[in-house]
Amino acid sequence: MSFTSIPILDLAQSRDPATKPQFLADLRHALMEVGFLYLKNVGIPETLWNEVISEGRGFFDIPREEK
Repeated sequence: MSFTSIPILDLAQSRDPATKPQFLADLRHALMEVGFLYLKNVGIPETLWNEVISEGRGFFDIPREEK
């Protein structure tokens, strides 16, 4: 197993019948040959991403004794 970059797949391609077969082939390759991948265009709003990041940082800022 060798690769030179992390596979980046566009989830929007899975929703289009014309591009879905290639998306699935790329997904299979990423999972079977590389073991991981990066999905883009997953449909999660930017505001939700920012809220999750903020909450995560807030958690790690809590003193250990309070966690």
